[in-house]
Amino acid sequence: MYQALVTYTDGSQEKLALKMQETCRGFIVTLPRDELHKPVETVDFMPDFAPAKEGEEGYIIYKNYMIRFKNHEDQRIDTGFCQQRMMGVKTPRECFACIMTGMWEYHRFIIERKDGVYTIHPRFLMEGQQIDGDFQAEYVMLTGEDADYSGMARAYQDYQLNTVGCKMIRDRMNPELEYVLDAPEIRIRQAWKPVPTPVEEQTDENEPPMHVAATFERVGEVMDACKAHGVDKAEFCLVGWNISGHDGRWPQAFPVEEKLGGEEGLKKLTKKARDLGYRLVCHTNSTDCYSISNRWSDQLPMRTRDGEKQKNAQWGGGRMYNMCPKAGGEKFSMEDLPKVKELGFHGLHYIDVISCVAPYRCFDKEHPCTQKEFIASMTRIAKRASELMGGFQSEGAYDYMAPVSDMFLYVDFGLFNPPKMVDENVPMWQLCYNGIVLSNPAPATVNYPVKDWQSQLKFIEYGGHPAVYIHSKFVTPDPSRSNWMGDVDITCGSPEEIEEAATHISNMLTEYRKIKDLQLMKMTHHKREGDLATTTYEDGTRIICNYGEASYSVDGVDIPAHQYAVVRA
Repeated sequence: MYQALVTYTDGSQEKLALKMQETCRGFIVTLPRDELHKPVETVDFMPDFAPAKEGEEGYIIYKNYMIRFKNHEDQRIDTGFCQQRMMGVKTPRECFACIMTGMWEYHRFIIERKDGVYTIHPRFLMEGQQIDGDFQAEYVMLTGEDADYSGMARAYQDYQLNTVGCKMIRDRMNPELEYVLDAPEIRIRQAWKPVPTPVEEQTDENEPPMHVAATFERVGEVMDACKAHGVDKAEFCLVGWNISGHDGRWPQAFPVEEKLGGEEGLKKLTKKARDLGYRLVCHTNSTDCYSISNRWSDQLPMRTRDGEKQKNAQWGGGRMYNMCPKAGGEKFSMEDLPKVKELGFHGLHYIDVISCVAPYRCFDKEHPCTQKEFIASMTRIAKRASELMGGFQSEGAYDYMAPVSDMFLYVDFGLFNPPKMVDENVPMWQLCYNGIVLSNPAPATVNYPVKDWQSQLKFIEYGGHPAVYIHSKFVTPDPSRSNWMGDVDITCGSPEEIEEAATHISNMLTEYRKIKDLQLMKMTHHKREGDLATTTYEDGTRIICNYGEASYSVDGVDIPAHQYAVVRA
């Protein structure tokens, strides 16, 4: 019998039977909300299904992470809210994908190795919040050629396309998407204050000085250089065009920063971009707030259960707080997006962070906001941006935003530094979303032409869309901070740097266009055999990456060390 362990806010616990319904591909387990009559802390669907013993063949999958049943000590991991609301298990006895289908906005997974036995189970973290649906998970049983992590991803992709409402890019094509499919995304960080900030609560009087890296005129020079190098299409995204630069005073965006050229200089740039045949978009923010903003009030930040303002990083604008959409965050975004359009921006509008964070929750008694409500608010903002500018993109890859997103800047922060217990990184996200959302694999693969060969190969293996970030590096050296996109950068501080940047962009675009057709296809299979990693697409095309030190020959195709080959069907 399948059970749920319910832990209530008052500390009591009880076990309740889960209702089980068989389906054509597995079964669904449900805990109806009407069986719960007082505030709930957590609901655990008990792990009595498909345990594995130390030394057995197989693995647990969550996010892009694989844990094998070998060489681990006893431990327990709370994954937190996952980028994909699914996990999978393969043992010598069975293989399945588990998809969170009810109250998924509150999910996480608990992975445990205890006395040599590995288990994973869903947990719903409620923290006393309202319960607005039944707790539910669907188990999809996989056999034959489907019984591996690629099959798990296909099952989840089917759910996203046929139940959630995601659509293939080829089925929702518009001029903006068609353009970006043929173009690199070039982000330029124009200006910023020191990070980490020396002044936590900033005012007009004590605000730290802003460093200017690229005025609007300088961005125009980058565009000219790209054009001279044969880059006929590119979407440029301005980061820090707003008052006080990057993360300067959110949720205040206006006026346009005068030290960069002001509104007049920006409008000249938007015209220049159009004349050159380029798209120009900008970076805004809908989730963060600083006390220096002219929109600030003590009601604006979300609150913890203890009633404290939810603090985030110490960033350019000072102490960052999580902004509650109900307390003004959504209203401010809806006010600003038409003003952004009036400046001449057009393309895939970028809103920072939204898809890069687990959905926030607010415990303020005046404006409580559940994760489900937060997601609904962010979805409305993204849809409005698309209506006005033509499309929407954001930073990370939490897939609650996938149905309304066209592109993500990066997917996996753990590509080369996975968390404890993880044995291998595999492209689960890409196996599900290639052809649905454009993406760059990781922060490490931003600016991949100037990165190490491993980053370059991962970009190809994981089906990346080219992402350039000029002045990606801006954090002041500090033990508690890092430049998460790496210390190797592309810059535009001099004519020589601009020329070098344009050369990298041109070379990257030439390489990308040889395989750009794969951006519209489902990624159907992935496997690793020794030094070779093979990614297969729905038309049979294979990308084979050689991570070894020797050359290999596959089907008559030679693949040198640290290189890749495209094998067309």
